[in-house]
Amino acid sequence: MSEKVNEVCIRAACGRSLPLRVVHCPFCGTRQAGAAPVLTKVAVPAPVMPDPVPPPPRMPPPLPVHVPAPAPQAAAAAVPPPVPAPSVPPAAPAAAPAKAPPAKPAARGSVPPPRPPVRLRTWIAAAVALAGIWFVNKPSDKPASVAEQVAAATALAAQCDLDGARSALAVLKSAKAPAAQLKRLQASITTAATTCEKKQRREEAWTTAQAAVRQALDAGKPDVAATRLAAHVKRWGEDADSLELDATVKVALASAQLDAADACLAKGDRVCLENSLIAAERYKRPELAARTQALRTALSQLLERSLLDAAPGPGPGQ
Repeated sequence: MSEKVNEVCIRAACGRSLPLRVVHCPFCGTRQAGAAPVLTKVAVPAPVMPDPVPPPPRMPPPLPVHVPAPAPQAAAAAVPPPVPAPSVPPAAPAAAPAKAPPAKPAARGSVPPPRPPVRLRTWIAAAVALAGIWFVNKPSDKPASVAEQVAAATALAAQCDLDGARSALAVLKSAKAPAAQLKRLQASITTAATTCEKKQRREEAWTTAQAAVRQALDAGKPDVAATRLAAHVKRWGEDADSLELDATVKVALASAQLDAADACLAKGDRVCLENSLIAAERYKRPELAARTQALRTALSQLLERSLLDAAPGPGPGQ
């Protein structure tokens, strides 16, 4: 595309573009009276810039050089015919300015930073976790049968969980379970109720009896403790707790007999000592074996002294 450009210096050596229509060229000082050369203007694509760069500050044009006007005599001289201006080749397009480094965009507080992409291992871990949750909380394949529900309720009744067993019975009744199953569960609950009530009363009686026996032992009355324990065993029978307490009572009784044997030994009463040892050995308590053996040795020594004292001495003529 070509167009007339009148803002170009007419001097061929200069040929610079003029910012304004002036009389004299601000660059070379040539008077701009003739016709301006015809230049071909080539469209140059604008360079693609990553970010707009502010243009450099525009320098003010240089002051025009004052050229003295020709004398009037010279003006009156004959004016030579105008010489056509040589053709000026089209000016080369200005070199594109060097690319400035892209400026960092201003940080915006309202715009969050970009999130990193989710990695594959994160998806795998999430899938494994969901699978585990499903396997733990998945519904049962099929509901429990009536027979299984009856068996579970019977086990609750045997453990004295009568409320749970009765609740299961009510559920089965509402589900219209077979009458035979309901009858069997009801019988189990009734039997368990009797057994559990007896068990509860026995526990209460044992608590009372144990306290009474301990009180008698602390008071130094093992025979009273033995009597109270025997009454409880006769009424409710033996168990592990009663057998353990019975062993404690027998140790106390045997210790009382050994104390009596010590008293008999101090008095030198051989018959009393022997009877007390026999009474203590009747309880067969290994805890008192060493003490019993010591008293047996003392009894043997006492018997020897008695025999020596009872032996007749030599006569006067012997």
